[in-house]
Amino acid sequence: MPNVQLLVIIQHINIYIVFFAANISTIGSIRHIITFTCLKKYRIISNSVFLAGASLAEQLTIIDLLFPQSIGYVTGHNPRVMSSLLCKISSVLYNGGGVFALECLYLAAIDRYLQTCRSAVKWQWMTLKRALLLLCIFAFLSIGLGLPFGIFRDAVPNIGQCDFINAKFARLFFYFYAIIGIISPAAILVVFGYLTWRNGQQTQQRQTTGQNSNNIAQQPTRMILIQTTSIVISAVAEFSPSKIREFCSFINYVIFFLS
Repeated sequence: MPNVQLLVIIQHINIYIVFFAANISTIGSIRHIITFTCLKKYRIISNSVFLAGASLAEQLTIIDLLFPQSIGYVTGHNPRVMSSLLCKISSVLYNGGGVFALECLYLAAIDRYLQTCRSAVKWQWMTLKRALLLLCIFAFLSIGLGLPFGIFRDAVPNIGQCDFINAKFARLFFYFYAIIGIISPAAILVVFGYLTWRNGQQTQQRQTTGQNSNNIAQQPTRMILIQTTSIVISAVAEFSPSKIREFCSFINYVIFFLS
């Protein structure tokens, strides 16, 4: 009996944690989107376009990661396991959204580098129109990368998971995460972080976007680190026993809350 009561208490704690994390993370994402798109001092900066796109994409991953878990804790039935269609849709949203978030942050990091260049051609190249065009192009690219996850994942009731139904794609999935979620962010951070730092050391000239650009200059690096950490944890969870998977999910809740 004490063990049963302990399990009930733990389950209730999980419910409150997940709901709290889901709501706080959603509020944070909405706040970022409003800040970067509605405030006049930010919406004239091309970097804000990419950061708003990253926040929107992160909200898609929050919807897939936290809300189905919340429903599962309350009802005792994971909706992604009960519905094949929901499993596929959530797989596309989570993986496509995660990729799109990283792509937006890559573009933000590159734009930050361009803004520190001495050449007027470089720091004037990334206009708002070009930023929006790049955002649309990479949005379609992310959808294309997310679709295979909807095709090769399905609800598997006998193991109680929304899981891969194709062994070959499951193996490719590991390399996909390794390249998109680990190698690429590390390369972007190292290369463009160094180039930006070098430009900053070579000249102290103010950026044409002024103080507003400086206020969000560190945003791409911070968001890349958060998103990369979340992706690495998700990759570990996919190839781990259920207990470790639950622990990884909890860590992701904390990451989304802190972001």
